[in-house]
Amino acid sequence: MLITPLIQSDCSKAAILHQQAFYKGWTEKDFKDFIHDPLIYGLKITKNDVLTTIILWREVENEAEILTLIVDPTYQNQGQASLLLKTLMTQLVHKNISQIFLEVAEDNEGAYYFYKKYGFHLLNKRLQYYEREGNKRVTALNLMKKFSREN
Repeated sequence: MLITPLIQSDCSKAAILHQQAFYKGWTEKDFKDFIHDPLIYGLKITKNDVLTTIILWREVENEAEILTLIVDPTYQNQGQASLLLKTLMTQLVHKNISQIFLEVAEDNEGAYYFYKKYGFHLLNKRLQYYEREGNKRVTALNLMKKFSREN
């Protein structure tokens, strides 16, 4: 298992992962645009040359926002999301970034409890924010975590 930066040549595979995980997932072009943005960073885990996990985030001043964290279903429940999240938080602390935000769909209970386990708490909600099949909509939960070198 290897953690390295997400790069241009990963965009196609990253898009496939995102589209498998989310309704109206991001395209290869979306990922390329993110990678070109100077405020957005990404890490990936590869295992036997297979892209298994990605995390993408934005940094602005002393804050960061996780844009997406995806694990290929074949590699879930093996600690890869935890490893990338911990790696990200370590990097942010070294950059003196003290708070991190993210948004998760209310119907994505696994993700909500994953982040809660790492000390994220509910900040607020965006009602009917995410689109679902059949013209349905679901609320977004805005989560945040404050941290420092000590935690």
